[in-house]
Amino acid sequence: MIRIGEFARLANVSIKLLRHYDEIGLLPAHAIDRGTGYRYYSVTQLPLLNRLLVYRSLGFSLREIRGLVRVDASAGELRDMLSVRRAALAARIEAERARLDEVEVRITQIDREGHPPSHEVVIRSVDAAAAVSLRRACDSYDEVTELLASLRSKLSARAVTGHGAIWHDCGRDSDRIDCEALVFLDPGRSSHPGAVNLVRVPACTVASVVYDEATEDARPAYRAAIDRASRLGYRVAGPIREHYLSHTAPGSAMIEAQFPLELATRPGAS
Repeated sequence: MIRIGEFARLANVSIKLLRHYDEIGLLPAHAIDRGTGYRYYSVTQLPLLNRLLVYRSLGFSLREIRGLVRVDASAGELRDMLSVRRAALAARIEAERARLDEVEVRITQIDREGHPPSHEVVIRSVDAAAAVSLRRACDSYDEVTELLASLRSKLSARAVTGHGAIWHDCGRDSDRIDCEALVFLDPGRSSHPGAVNLVRVPACTVASVVYDEATEDARPAYRAAIDRASRLGYRVAGPIREHYLSHTAPGSAMIEAQFPLELATRPGAS
């Protein structure tokens, strides 16, 4: 038997680690001198310690490692635990790859334009939401204000949680502006006037960009959102959504423009 310090040197670990593993029963000392309290180990314990260290380096928790090194653990149990860990590591790698893609996009943009982005674009998930809806062909974008006012007149102010719109056709390919005004509702309220059209705005992944309509042209913000999404391997997969953040309607309002997305190809893929 050898003392804990020499065993720690042989295994290239700290004495503190060995004491901790002993205290939790993961690697008990081979013997303890009752008079001095010194811990003693056997070189035959090195294979078990190495196994503990390998599983720890793979990211398993101490509780999981306890199951992995059980004497009676079957090959099937070990394989199942390793498969779960593999899936977790793969998900982490994918998340880190997405962050790397974002860093590369920003470097490319700075190299191309010579300055940081004027609009920050976030790729994020949007939850489904309950709303009342009024859809109409409009002659101008400003008519969304009238549509929202018409909807609010039918609702209790306490039921309203926000305002927005879906632009099904912005007049790019025709002279038609197809706008669906939305007043978002408190999901805790179960009843609303029968005169309103209740809808559920579906959840989706969006490219989100915020701009001030009072001082900014929406087009650069829109271009920034579409460009960032494209460079990250997405394509726009639905009509533009707007969420009016600081007022009940557009016009001197902070607006969040949301572009529904679907995966296209990863940047750099052939």
